[in-house]
Amino acid sequence: MKKILGIVVLGLLLSGNAYAETWSCENHRFGKVMYDVKDTEIVLSFPNNDGRTFKITKDQRQYKISVYGEFSNKQTNFDYDIYMDYGDKNVIVRTQDALSGFSRSYTDKNCAIFN
Repeated sequence: MKKILGIVVLGLLLSGNAYAETWSCENHRFGKVMYDVKDTEIVLSFPNNDGRTFKITKDQRQYKISVYGEFSNKQTNFDYDIYMDYGDKNVIVRTQDALSGFSRSYTDKNCAIFN
């Protein structure tokens, strides 16, 4: 009975992040960057241990299409959104200054996806 209970508990622990994965991409400015895609958020990590956490607002991972997330920094008045494309294996990050409306974007390419 203890073995069965242990197997059930272990199965529940391992299935908790059914959609968890890591993307390793080439960034034009920082070199390699990592994206940890979890159930409700995307954590972007730069090589200098800096990063951002995006809230997932549109998730089509089960179809291997895309993941879309948003992040807002009220201290600097910048809004960010992120689009992760499974087909092209790249990530597009867009930045918009909420005060001036100025926006820019960059693409992280050659992404490798690990489950």
